[in-house]
Amino acid sequence: MHEEQRGVVTVVAAFHINPGHLDAALPVIAACVKASRQEATNLAYTCRRDLDDPSHFVFIERWRSVAAIHEHEQLPHFLALKALFGNGMAGSLQVTLLGDVDSLS
Repeated sequence: MHEEQRGVVTVVAAFHINPGHLDAALPVIAACVKASRQEATNLAYTCRRDLDDPSHFVFIERWRSVAAIHEHEQLPHFLALKALFGNGMAGSLQVTLLGDVDSLS
């Protein structure tokens, strides 16, 4: 991660779940979304599911800082999601960190 980023950070994370793991994945995803929204440093946390490909999920998150993301990654609900990736993810996780462009704000 980019440690020099000090302001609000938007995370876009996209992944596919193996179809055989979807039933087990959905409660883990829902629990992570619910718990993440309760974190003091979280500004927004949503998960979207592709209408044309129900195994494709996209998380869109806003955090106060990169340090807040690091803290989030140590919590049980995130670790459960990470374990899901190890067991049920098809392909690779694509993560993009976005910062505001002051001249466009």
